[in-house]
This record gives sequence, structure tokens and C-alpha cells, in this order.
Amino acid sequence: MAFSIKTQAKIAEQWQNFINDANNYFDKIEQIANKQNITKKDKERIKIMLEILLSEYKLLKPSMLIPESLKQKAKEKYLKARELYEKLFENRI
Repeated sequence: MAFSIKTQAKIAEQWQNFINDANNYFDKIEQIANKQNITKKDKERIKIMLEILLSEYKLLKPSMLIPESLKQKAKEKYLKARELYEKLFENRI
């Protein structure tokens, strides 16, 4: 039982780390977006941050034992990253 609790704690920590990473990346993206001139390098930086978030979310392990609110927050961050990525990068070919 202790192993199960420890495993669930690690899974919950991964979900929380994703949320923290998303908050940090969105703050950085906002700082870049508020600049007068956005360079090509800035756009690439934004793209990489969003791609990291999109792939990180897909790697999160599902669990019935972690709080639903944690899952919901993570999903909201994922959807925000996906929407932003689609608006900024998917229509440019």
C-alpha cells in the first residue's frame, strides 16, 4: 500500500509540475508578446515552448486517485497551449 501511495504521489507531482511549467511558459510568452518588435527568434522560442507543453501533457499518466481539479487545471493549460499553437503556427505553410 505504501508503494501505491508513493506512486500516486509521484503521478500527482508530475501533473502539478506540468501546470507549473505551463504557467512559467505562458508568462514568458506574454513577455515576448508585449515587446515592441517580435523577432523570428522570439517566434521560434514561443513555438518550442508550446510544443513542449503539448508533448508533456500527452506523457502525463492518468490516475483515478489524483484530484479532479488537478486534472482539470492541466487540461485547461493544454487546451490553451494547443489553441495558441494552432492560431500562431498551424496555418502558416
